[in-house]
Amino acid sequence: MYRIPVLSLFFALLLSPLQVFAHGQMNAAELETRFTNTTQHCRKEKDQSTCTTFFAPDGTIKRRMHADGVRREGTWEIDKENDLICITWKGKTKALCFTAYVNQNGTVDMYKKGKHLSTVMTFFPGNVENL
Repeated sequence: MYRIPVLSLFFALLLSPLQVFAHGQMNAAELETRFTNTTQHCRKEKDQSTCTTFFAPDGTIKRRMHADGVRREGTWEIDKENDLICITWKGKTKALCFTAYVNQNGTVDMYKKGKHLSTVMTFFPGNVENL
């Protein structure tokens, strides 16, 4: 009975023009603050597939793809000297490091070597989807 008004309020706040974020390349401190202990909904730009990812405070990461439910685990860290967020997936030896750019609407575009690979569309505090 309270579901519709709560959802309406949530979407009104989410889409509110008052919610303005600083935009541009994120530095190491911003990356750490924005990613640590958050669950995110993301989209891969190559095929527009979507996923949910949790960046744990202990440096572990868990991802679930929405279309097929495939899960991945690994580790993540911030490269403080180069303002990069780096992910090493289980079974891989080399980290994928990204430059992140926050947009005015709060989404974050992830680039590797100048190529836009993914977009983080939403951030939620904690492991809200129990990944």
